Amino acid sequence: MNLFTTLTLAAALVLPAGAGIAAQPQQTQTTQPEGSYKQHGEIYHPKGRPGHKRFREAHKRHMLKEAVVFFGIKTDGKNEEQLIREVRAMKEKQPEKWAQFKQVMKEKRLVRLKAFAAAQGIKTEGMNEKQLREELRKLHHEGKLKMPAPAPAPAPSSAPKASPAPQ
Repeated sequence: MNLFTTLTLAAALVLPAGAGIAAQPQQTQTTQPEGSYKQHGEIYHPKGRPGHKRFREAHKRHMLKEAVVFFGIKTDGKNEEQLIREVRAMKEKQPEKWAQFKQVMKEKRLVRLKAFAAAQGIKTEGMNEKQLREELRKLHHEGKLKMPAPAPAPAPSSAPKASPAPQ
């Protein structure tokens, strides 16, 4: 053995195992996966809002029901995929009726938006959807946007139940 090999072996036996690593600069390791923070350090769910998918699916089903009713499609014995295919076929077959359906949905959305804006104290007369949304955004940024009250639960019936008639 030469002198270099002897010194290397002696150094390996004498120095602790982590001494060579400690001499290197430490790199900070992030425990969070990249992209798990929004601006200003807010933590968010990696797939969007935690319940967002559930609400989106419910909204899609609601819109499908609206379209099925509007086009007069029979639903007995059909699953969701079949109904979607039929609505798409009606959309291609009757584009004018599809445009009418979209207009009806837009009007319903505007009615809901006006009701929400009125509950916030915004005068809605003569305002279009874009103006209403801008006013609501201003309230939101000012921190004055009120959350809507949850829908009231149905009141329990206080009427006595009918007893079977004596025979």
